Parts: sequence; structure tokens; C-alpha cells
Amino acid sequence: MKSWVSRSAWIAVLLLVVWALWRAFEPTPILVEAAAAQQGPMVVSVEDDGQTRVRERYTISAPRQGRLLRLQLKAGSPVRAQETILAEFLPLQPILLDDRAQAEAEEGVQRAQAALERARANEAQASAEVEFAQAEFERTQALFQKGSLPRSELDRASRDDRQAASALQAARFDIQVAEHELHIAEAALMAHGETDASTRAITLLSPIDGQVMRVFEDSERPIAAGTPILEVGNVQALEVIADFLSQEAVRVQPGMPVRVSGWGGVEADGSASVLSAEVRLVEPAGFTKTSALGVDEQRVTIRIDPREPLEPWQRLGDGYRVEVEILTWQTENTLWMPAGALVRTGGEWSVYQIVEDRAVRRVVRIGQNNGTQAQVLEGLEEGDRVILYPSEMIADGTLIEVRGE
Repeated sequence: MKSWVSRSAWIAVLLLVVWALWRAFEPTPILVEAAAAQQGPMVVSVEDDGQTRVRERYTISAPRQGRLLRLQLKAGSPVRAQETILAEFLPLQPILLDDRAQAEAEEGVQRAQAALERARANEAQASAEVEFAQAEFERTQALFQKGSLPRSELDRASRDDRQAASALQAARFDIQVAEHELHIAEAALMAHGETDASTRAITLLSPIDGQVMRVFEDSERPIAAGTPILEVGNVQALEVIADFLSQEAVRVQPGMPVRVSGWGGVEADGSASVLSAEVRLVEPAGFTKTSALGVDEQRVTIRIDPREPLEPWQRLGDGYRVEVEILTWQTENTLWMPAGALVRTGGEWSVYQIVEDRAVRRVVRIGQNNGTQAQVLEGLEEGDRVILYPSEMIADGTLIEVRGE
């Protein structure tokens, strides 16, 4: 009996030693974070700060040397084109009125008349472009509804229609400005031709409908020719100016949608308001700008136009700070995975797929990448789980354990 008990004890000790040795040499699984490839929407964008700017603005300056009478208008005062008196100006009688001064004044009137005719011709051309763009959009919309054209063609026709309308608005603004320049030139010629010019005031009317943006001179005093008096603009015609790095600007094209945020607006649910906009122009010339860290950067100015709904845009004014996100690529449905799972090995992208309790290396082909999501073209299927941010301890066949499972 004692022999049997002793033998059983030794067997138990031996089994315990074998179990301890097995546990000592058993590989320990590495804890990892995991995510799955999935189908869904994806957006690639570039972001930067920008500021609003009034597109239709004009600086009223002294037409010649004289005395400015005290201004009655203040910043924010509404003005009407060719109706609102912006300033009154008493020209100083020159000591000698020679033929040269008279000829220069007459030439100024001729230049102003030519500029007005050119502006009217541009307006007629812009009007014709609007008619063509509207007709083209209607035809494209009808074909799209029949399924004969892709969505991209409809979007392109819609963009051309909006750009043509914007060009027509700019052409009409140019006409107003040219009419104002002609009025100033004619007033200056009249002052040259009169002996009592110093007693007759030149009335400076507003060239556009809008508001007074800034007042540079509001007191009565003598000023030189060309001195800025005040600035008027149409605050209803805003644009957004943003300076992007040149390597980001090359990915941007006119017509791309834009999200404008960070302007201070709040939705009814308390979330930050995002305004819709569209890229109008990527300027062809870049410039050097020193960053806050003292690094010289090549930047390109991108001009952005508001899109409907326009009501929230009316709460903004000139020079307001905004945050700009330009959508360079987007889709409603594609296979994507977290970009943090990608590993660069031997000139190709790969991931570590989780197969049972092992890490299996898979070579993948990647399309678009926004830094958070990576589009998967080949190598994975929907639902395949991959390891996030794999360390150097992860290799093909490594035993793993997903954290939290």
C-alpha cells in the first residue's frame, strides 16, 4: 500500500515537472490591436486655413489734387450704384492751365470711354456664355436622367453653368466700375476747362451696390491726387482665399467640392456648422511663405466660391477666418481598411492578416490613401481582420492574441 502511494506521488511530481517545462517553452502570444476591412464611403482631401474676401470691391481715390469735404458715410453704410454720394471734392485751381494738361484730361476721358465699351463687350460675351452653359446643362441633365451619361458629365456641366454665371456677374461689376471711372475722368476734364474750378465740387458716386468697407479719410483736408478716400464692396459676393502647399495644390482642380468649417456657426443640434463651396481657380503662380517654424514653403493661392444654401454665408464678412477642406477624391462605396495596418516591405505594401491565432503576411495593392483610410484594390476581402500598427515582434506565423478578446 505504501509502495503504491509513493509511486503515485512520484508520478504526480513528474507530471507537474513536465507541465511546468511545457509551459516554460510554450510560445507566448503577442497582444495586438485589430480591425477589419470593410465596404463604405471614403474621402481624400487637403486642408488648410483660409479667409473670406469680398470679390466686388473698389477703392475710391481723389481724382486730382484738391480739398476733400467731410465724409458723411461710415463703415457699414449701404450704397447704391450711381446714386449714393460717397465724397465731395473741391479741386485746387492750378497756377497754369496749359495745352498739355488739357490734352491729358481729354485722353483720360477717351481711355475711360474705351474701357467702358470693352466692359460692355465682355458683358455681352459673358451673357452668351451663360445661355450656352444653361442649355448645355439642361441637355446633359436630360441625358443623365435617361441613363445615357455618367454622373461626372452632369457635375461638369453644372460646374460650367455656375462658372459662366459668376463670369457674367463679374462682367457687370466691371461695367459699373468703368462707368464710375468715366464719370471721374469727365469731372476732371470739366475742372480743367473752367476758370472757377476751385469753387465747384466734384461729386464721387458709388460705382457698385453694396456697403462701405473701410474709410481712409473722413476729415476735411487737402489731399493729393490718387489718395485713397474709402473702399466699397458687395458683402453678398464673398469668396474664400486659401494658401496651400504646392504639392497639395497640384491635386486640386476647379469644380472640386469644398467644406468650409471653423467659422463659428452652430447647427440646431449643437454641432459645428459646415458650409458648402466649390473651387473656382487654382492660381498658376506660387510664392514663398515662411511658416511659424521658420521654414520656407512654396504655396499656391486657391480661390473658392460659396455654394447653396447661401443664407449661412451672409453671416460672414470680409476677412473672416475659416477652415478649408477640399475634397480631391470621394466615393460612396469602396473596400478600405485602416491605414495604420500598412507595412512597407521590399517596395510593396503588405499587412498582417489574423488567421485563427496567427499573423499571416499578405501583400496588398492600395489605391487612395487619406492617412486614416486606405483603399484596398487587391489582397483582402470584406471582413478580413488585420493587425493595427504591427511592431517588429510581429512576423509571418507569429502567435497573437487580440486585445480585449
